[in-house]
Amino acid sequence: LSNIELAHDVGTQLRIYGIELSIDDFGTGYSSLARLRDLPFKEIKIDRSFVKGIAEDSVKAAMCRLVVELAHALDAKAVAEGVETAEDMGVLQQIGCDLAQGYLMARPMPKAQFARFVGDSA
Repeated sequence: LSNIELAHDVGTQLRIYGIELSIDDFGTGYSSLARLRDLPFKEIKIDRSFVKGIAEDSVKAAMCRLVVELAHALDAKAVAEGVETAEDMGVLQQIGCDLAQGYLMARPMPKAQFARFVGDSA
């Protein structure tokens, strides 16, 4: 984001219309604490590089726990990206992560298959 003021204004306007923003891939690239300070978001998505193998890595577990706590302190949800094993999911549940996405739940699929997956016949 080159114009953080404009991004904040647009994000605020979107929230007025009920659209909530997520900070994606938190912990990598351009997702920083400054983004959390400057943007009106309701969800922090923890990057898969911190999530994968969390059950065997106490450092990753500690980092994810801190991001979950930070999200909750900022009145936001914490979402784990790239969850692939039940063991990792168990740790994420123990540390209070709100939501998860990844191959453990479902692999990418065509629209029609997705509609059946979620139980919608449309």
